[in-house]
Amino acid sequence: MNMKKQLLLIGLIFAMFTAFAQEVNQTENATAPADEETFDAVDNDFCPHRILFRLGGGYANNTYKEIKNVATRCSYTAMAELGYTYFFHRHFGIGIGVGINHVANIAKINETATIIEVDDPFYHGGLYDLTFTTNKFKEKHAVWAIEVPLTIQSEKKWGKNGIYAGLGVKGYFPFATNVTFPGGTIDINKIYDPELDVLYEGLFRWMEPSDLEGIAVKQKMRCSIDILGEFGGIFGLSRAVDLYVGVYGSYGFLNIFPKDQMTFTKLDDLDFRLKYVADKYVNTTDKWNLWQVGLKIGFHFLPCKSCSNDDYMKDAKRKYMDEMMKKQKEPIVVTNTVEYYYFVPSISQELADIEDPAKKKALLDLAQSLSNIKILFDLDKDIPKVGEIHIYHIDRAVEVLKENDDLKVVITGYTSPEGTKDHNKDLGHRRALAVRQIFINKGIPADQIAVQNYIAEELQHKIDIPEKDWKEQRAVIFRIEKK
Repeated sequence: MNMKKQLLLIGLIFAMFTAFAQEVNQTENATAPADEETFDAVDNDFCPHRILFRLGGGYANNTYKEIKNVATRCSYTAMAELGYTYFFHRHFGIGIGVGINHVANIAKINETATIIEVDDPFYHGGLYDLTFTTNKFKEKHAVWAIEVPLTIQSEKKWGKNGIYAGLGVKGYFPFATNVTFPGGTIDINKIYDPELDVLYEGLFRWMEPSDLEGIAVKQKMRCSIDILGEFGGIFGLSRAVDLYVGVYGSYGFLNIFPKDQMTFTKLDDLDFRLKYVADKYVNTTDKWNLWQVGLKIGFHFLPCKSCSNDDYMKDAKRKYMDEMMKKQKEPIVVTNTVEYYYFVPSISQELADIEDPAKKKALLDLAQSLSNIKILFDLDKDIPKVGEIHIYHIDRAVEVLKENDDLKVVITGYTSPEGTKDHNKDLGHRRALAVRQIFINKGIPADQIAVQNYIAEELQHKIDIPEKDWKEQRAVIFRIEKK
C-alpha cells in the first residue's frame, strides 16, 4: 500500500470519528429542554479541550529475528508527541496529534561460518569457499519516523485524579533509516580453492581483518498504519494541568520493509567479500511488522481552566464585594459569627443616607441576614433549594421586616445562559415569585416584597453575578429599598 492510499485511509477514519462526535452531540441536544444543556456542559467547570504532551519509551520487536541463534539481540523505542483532543462528551473525545518515534535494533554476532563458492573476480581461480569469524561484531538498525495518531479517548475523574484510555490508529512515516556497525571486525580465516584443492590459511593480502566501524548504509522503508492503544492514570497538579502516567502499545499491520531489499554496494569499496558477510546478517528478514510496548509520561493541559482557578474566583468575588461596599455610605459590618457571604444585598441611596441609629441598625441587620441566604435552582426549575441555615437567616430577615414596615425587599431572579431569551425571562420571574412566596408565607405583607428578573444576556445580570459557574447563576439576589 503506497503513501497516498494510507493517507486516504487515515482521512476516512478521521471523517467517521468526526461524524460520530457530531451525531452524539445532536442526539443529546435534541432531547434537552429549552433551558437545558447537554450532560457535558451542565457543570461549567467542564473543559472540553485538551493539549497533550507526552514522552515514552519501551520495547520494540527486532529486525534480526533470523539470526537469533548466533546473536545477542536487543531493541528499544523512544517517542515524543504533541496532540489535541476535543471531548464532545464529558467522558469521551476525539484526538489527533503528531510525534517523532525512534526504534533501534541491535545484534551482537559471534559466529564462525563458511560461505560456499564465492565469486571473486579478483581471485585467479574464480570460485572459492570463504571461512570467516566475527570478532565483537555489532550491527545497529535505526529507524526515525513521524507518527500521526488519531484516537478516541476516554477520561473519568474522581475529584482531581482519574483514569485515561485511548484507542485508534496512527500513520507511521519513516524519514531516516540506516544500518551502522558500531564495532567489531570480520576476520577471514581460510580460503579453500576446490578446483586446485588448495587451502590458504594465515594472513595475506586477501585475509587481513576488516574493520567496519563508522560504516553506515542507508535503507529505504515503506510507510504503515498502526493500531494503537494506551491506558493510565491522570493526577491533577492544578485546575489547568494534569500529570499522565500510563502504558501504551501499537502494532503495524503493514510490512514496512521494501520489496527490494537494500544492497551493500558501499561495503564493496572497503572489501569485496564483506558484501557476502553483510548480506548474510543485515536485515535478514524480508518482512517486518513493527510493534511497540512501553511506558508514557506527560502532561494534559486544560486551556479553558487556565484563567478560572479557585484563587482567581475568590479574588474576583472579594473585589466585587469591596466595590459594592464602597458605593454605600454606611458599610455593611461583617462579624465573626457569619459563616459565609453569598451576594451582598444592594441598598438604595435613600436608605444609605438615613441618620437614625435605630433604623441604621435595622438596615444593617437585614442586609447581613439577606447576604447569608443562598438560594439556587436546578436546571429549568423554579423550585428554590433552601437549606436549614438559609431558613434561619430568612427568619431573621422576616423579624426585621415585621418590625420595620417602611423597609421593602426586591427579589431578583436570574438564569444561566442556556435556553431561549423568552423562556429564561419567564423562568427568572417565576424563580423570584417562588422566593417571594416564602416570605409571604412567614407573614410579610405582599407590598413589602417586590420581584424583578434578568437573563444572562443583560448587562445587569453580569454585574450582579460575577460567578462564571452556570450553577451559581441560577439564583436570586436581594435589594433593600424604602417602601
